[in-house]
Amino acid sequence: MMKPPVIEPIYGVPLIGCDDRYEDRAAAGRRLASLLGRFRGTHAVVLAIPPGGVAVGGEFARSLRLQVDVIVTREFRVRGNPAVAAGAVSESGGLCLNGAILRVPGVTPAMLWDMVRAEQAMLPKLITLYRHGRPLPFDIRRPVILVDDGLRSGLSQLAALQALRRYHPVACLLATPHAHEHILRMIRPWADEVIALNLHAHSPANTVDGWQMPLSDEDAAILLERYRLHVVP
Repeated sequence: MMKPPVIEPIYGVPLIGCDDRYEDRAAAGRRLASLLGRFRGTHAVVLAIPPGGVAVGGEFARSLRLQVDVIVTREFRVRGNPAVAAGAVSESGGLCLNGAILRVPGVTPAMLWDMVRAEQAMLPKLITLYRHGRPLPFDIRRPVILVDDGLRSGLSQLAALQALRRYHPVACLLATPHAHEHILRMIRPWADEVIALNLHAHSPANTVDGWQMPLSDEDAAILLERYRLHVVP
């Protein structure tokens, strides 16, 4: 049985800021699509990481005329220490832990595994919300393009990639508008190809735009359904 990936924490990684090249998540999806035109109209499947990744992945898939769906993940943090991600779980058994979280005073292995089980228990509810309980639209003969709206801790993406690798896809790519260089180095061994538009993220304090506004799971599920039907939001 594979052990979950264990990584060191990343401190001070900023949230995505605005960028003249892609002013919102949908624009970022179109920009990513322009870099992966070789997949246009193929049998590749796009799996977005919700909620934020749905807006990027949906537009990416629409631009390339590809099937789009989600792979559900849950990142979790220790109460009282919200700045550091403790780990992430995904459907199909993905699990990635931040090993350094055990150095936080009061955090024990038993507490960490309790958090893992609590987050895993939430996955079926989200799978029902996003896919109405349907299984992943997966076939080992199809390339998989995993899309999110940014790599912050990298834990959710690693958990998703770990789960996808168990299906032995013909290819597994990760596309994102923003990534910290350190996170990219951590992700690369798990993906056949990683595409990032911006390695120098910034978050202007006076900017409130499509990147800064949170997207709820409920809104992301509605948006996903529109993209499934190829309806422009």
